[in-house]
Amino acid sequence: MPGTPPVASAAHSTSSPVTRPAIESERRGYYRDTAPLATQSLREVLQAHFHREFRPQDIWNTLVNTRSYAGRELHDLCEAACPNGPLFLEMVTLLMMPEAERSIDRLSDAGVFLIPTRDLSPSRDASALLRSDKGLMLWLRYAATPTGYLNLFDASDIFGKPDDENAERIDHVLQVMVACGRDRTDARPSSMTRTVPDNPLVHLCSQIAPQWLRRLLEIGASPNQTNRHGMPLTVIAMRAQALRLHCAGEDPLHPHVSLSQLARLLRHYGGDLMQPNRHGAPAGVMLTMLGLCGAVEALLLAGADPNTPDRHGNTFMHHLGVIARARDTAAKRDNANLALYSLAVAARHHGDLARKNLAGHAPLSWMPDAQGTPPAISPEFLEAVRKTALRRIGGPAL
Repeated sequence: MPGTPPVASAAHSTSSPVTRPAIESERRGYYRDTAPLATQSLREVLQAHFHREFRPQDIWNTLVNTRSYAGRELHDLCEAACPNGPLFLEMVTLLMMPEAERSIDRLSDAGVFLIPTRDLSPSRDASALLRSDKGLMLWLRYAATPTGYLNLFDASDIFGKPDDENAERIDHVLQVMVACGRDRTDARPSSMTRTVPDNPLVHLCSQIAPQWLRRLLEIGASPNQTNRHGMPLTVIAMRAQALRLHCAGEDPLHPHVSLSQLARLLRHYGGDLMQPNRHGAPAGVMLTMLGLCGAVEALLLAGADPNTPDRHGNTFMHHLGVIARARDTAAKRDNANLALYSLAVAARHHGDLARKNLAGHAPLSWMPDAQGTPPAISPEFLEAVRKTALRRIGGPAL
């Protein structure tokens, strides 16, 4: 009939026919029984969401419902990190978002970053991990609370080689913690207080899981991190390794090869091997007073400069010289002997005894002997120093 458009045949049709299996699949997804969601773990619910096994609204209802297993699990993790705070709903919102939409700003608004983002420079891989469901779950378990990371290393990591799955978990957790700033602060989410941890992550790692220290430094942890008491990593790490050697029967005055390797590792990643504590005492002086003279020599062998001055012009040699001049005082003789021994060792590594500080004093002027030189390391003197060192090694922890 004129003016009437022809009916398109099957050969000319531009639309794709909807097959019966597709209709049935859509119906199953829409009308699927949601009762199992109530008993699934948080991980299982997130996997179901990722694979689109349920409607987004069903997943949301499950996560916000603290009577469901997953909702209660998520709520408890958030409450431990931020009691009575907005973190729970923030995390539900984040987890419901596609990973591509979890921007740095969105993560920051939720409190995931514990220090200002301008002070962070996570790698692309670390950023991608932190935005993922897996990364956010690791953040909640290990980084959201100030002490969660203390449980990262278990006995298998400390006393043996972890299996591949456990090693991957630890590596991912380390990336997450450095990426969000947990290695630098013990602040709670959204507080940004920048409070230095009592035992920072990198310190803990050097003490109980030294095999992970290189990896931790590699992904951005600071080799100059101090703890709340102002003690630098150099002292903590070198002391921990020296104690392990002592337990293995090594001489505390010997610069064991593992001590030199550790010192070179710290220096390679930018560590100051003579970094002072909050009172201005260089790392080498603190190790000397702990009786760990072998660790001091290892620092010098690795390139620590005994002649670097502080703002008063005092070098490592000046600090030791002040301690050494009290050799004739019975109460301070042990300290003086340790200082004299380290002075003699440092002098062999280009330590300058004649260099003057801003007040015009040189370490030579504080030597107890009339000739103004360090004492010769006689067998008797060496034995006295070794006995003192062995007593000090069993002293209180830093």
